[in-house]
Amino acid sequence: MGNYAIGIDLGGTNLKAGLVDRNGNIHHRLSIRTDNNADPQTISNQIFELIDKIINVGAGLKPAPTNIIGVGLGSPGLIDKKGETILVSPNLPLWRNIPIKRMVAERFGVPCVLENDANAAAWGEKWVGAGREADSLVMLTLGTGIGGGIVINNKLWRGVNNVAAEIGHMVIQMDGPKCSCGNYGCIEAYASATAMVRRFKELLRSGVVSSLRDAGDVTAKMINDAALQQGDRASLDIIKETGQYLGVALVNIMHILNPEVIVLTGGMIGSGDLLMDPIKQVIKEKAFDASAKETKIVFSQLGNDAGIIGAAGCLLKELEISV
Repeated sequence: MGNYAIGIDLGGTNLKAGLVDRNGNIHHRLSIRTDNNADPQTISNQIFELIDKIINVGAGLKPAPTNIIGVGLGSPGLIDKKGETILVSPNLPLWRNIPIKRMVAERFGVPCVLENDANAAAWGEKWVGAGREADSLVMLTLGTGIGGGIVINNKLWRGVNNVAAEIGHMVIQMDGPKCSCGNYGCIEAYASATAMVRRFKELLRSGVVSSLRDAGDVTAKMINDAALQQGDRASLDIIKETGQYLGVALVNIMHILNPEVIVLTGGMIGSGDLLMDPIKQVIKEKAFDASAKETKIVFSQLGNDAGIIGAAGCLLKELEISV
């Protein structure tokens, strides 16, 4: 049995791979840009190329050449009930019904585990990150959309057909704005980076003064920077409001699952306390006292490495190798 697992984090913008040891440490990493409109064969070849390169690195480490345990692959989108095929991936529109687990296992002759990317990242935080001391954990990925992962009794909770933890599509307002999923009033339509930018632009159209009024195509990072660096009132207000929406979602999660830890990750956590303070204020006001006292709300410790580490960890967990 080898000493390293390969973790793959498949994204619509970047494809990342890492050589991960049994303690969750990354010893080597690679990343290449992905074309989200590329055909499945092109993307598959990119995955194979990265795995080839990582295996070559592993072979150079002692003992060799049996260093590689297998491959863990984290992918956005829906995965079939057996955990073998990527059914659909929103960021990769042509990536449908791809049996990537079998393709990798047959090509490289090692075990492969396929997992939803948010689930993989949640397991990474549970294994060696912000939730490593907890038996139950919920993670929210806060970016262009809002994803999620749930760990209960030290096991990922995938649901009856592998589509659990779609936290971003929790409805918090029946007649709210339309979400990318086609529904209305999802938390993703209020508190994702995309939604925050939309609401900020609505503020500007209403006549609110902001240093970003003439900034052109405003992004969530620009809003965050304006708040932190310039104290821009409109930006501060939008981040606070976003935190309040997230607070409502977290109260619902706490009342349903009562987890030990809720981990927030993704680009939006760069707002720090500007985002966390209103989240905790809503929890203080609306959550049961027992939940508010016992559930810790924390930012990710693994950051952008959570997907790689978690995918490798899912492989080790599947193979029952001390995780």
